[in-house]
Amino acid sequence: MSYLTVEVEIDHGHVLAKGAEVLPEKASGLLTIIPSDPDNRPAISPLQALESLQKHLGLDANKAAEWMASVREARR
Repeated sequence: MSYLTVEVEIDHGHVLAKGAEVLPEKASGLLTIIPSDPDNRPAISPLQALESLQKHLGLDANKAAEWMASVREARR
């Protein structure tokens, strides 16, 4: 089984391929809607995003430091 991911635009309910890709005549799939107006989303700083992720993952300062060290090591 193969999957195809294409960037699309939606215009008045019609899905149009944004690039040179041709959509199949018939298929099924999943569609992720990305808002076209980023101003509708609340502004969040990178630090706020990191703090939110830290809280979600239950990382205290020590666990966060260990995680950052493991990421640095993995990038080497």
